[in-house]
Amino acid sequence: MAEPGWYPDPLGGEGARYWDGSEWEGALHPGTPHPDPTTVHEFPEPSRRLWPVWVGLGVAVAIAVGSAVFVLTRPIGETPNATPTPTTTTVPSPTVSPAEVAAAEVKVSMQRKLDSDPDLKELGLTVVDVVLVNKSGNEFKGIATVKTPDGVKHDVPVEVTSDEDNTLWETPPGAFVFAHDTPPPAAPPPPSPPAANPGLENFKLCPSGLSGVASADTSCAFADSVRSAWYSSPSSTVVAYSPVTHQSYLMHCTSAVTDIWPEAKRCVGTNAQGTLLVVYID
Repeated sequence: MAEPGWYPDPLGGEGARYWDGSEWEGALHPGTPHPDPTTVHEFPEPSRRLWPVWVGLGVAVAIAVGSAVFVLTRPIGETPNATPTPTTTTVPSPTVSPAEVAAAEVKVSMQRKLDSDPDLKELGLTVVDVVLVNKSGNEFKGIATVKTPDGVKHDVPVEVTSDEDNTLWETPPGAFVFAHDTPPPAAPPPPSPPAANPGLENFKLCPSGLSGVASADTSCAFADSVRSAWYSSPSSTVVAYSPVTHQSYLMHCTSAVTDIWPEAKRCVGTNAQGTLLVVYID
């Protein structure tokens, strides 16, 4: 092992490097004179303890440079493997007007009425559609389209009052008369009760003095309605509206003799229960 001192650069450069007895110093001294060329020196081999240090430093520098390149070349704010956030588009729901809401409720209620009313359920009527327009506030008016079993459609006027709690509808008197276009079989005339005058049927004269009733289930209000219907359209068959039951009835009218009026009509019909309705009109 050589003694500490300056020796020619073992790497072949000009100048000398210092050997401290265990390893070469890194400094190069260009002005240091070379030893006598005739002197043979035993140059120590460079210590191998520096190589792991240099290799480690090189790996660390490579990693740092690679990381810096990755950071600098990635767009700002980009997150690796980031999942795109889905966007949600809200589609506005269609607005339903109060008139449309009321029309839907009237359609259901009217069909329920036609299916349950004793005078209408046998007619097989179907409510096809109801169209309403707003009159003012919660008042509406419009048309209900009603179809008969043979497929014929009829328009029925309807008045409606609707709020958040209830919907009430009303049709004019005789609105469903079209369903009675085919008259039912005529009922046989009832047996005549004992009369004061032979051949005459007893009947009660109504307050109007223009009509009378001869059956227990018939009101004078209905008798007056029968008279008005007959005078509006004189015929052997009329449809009269009862303000008591709020129903319309088909009545068959024939000439009659009474001890009150020189000329009279006797009109006969039946209600939903099959009870005879007998009315006399002047």
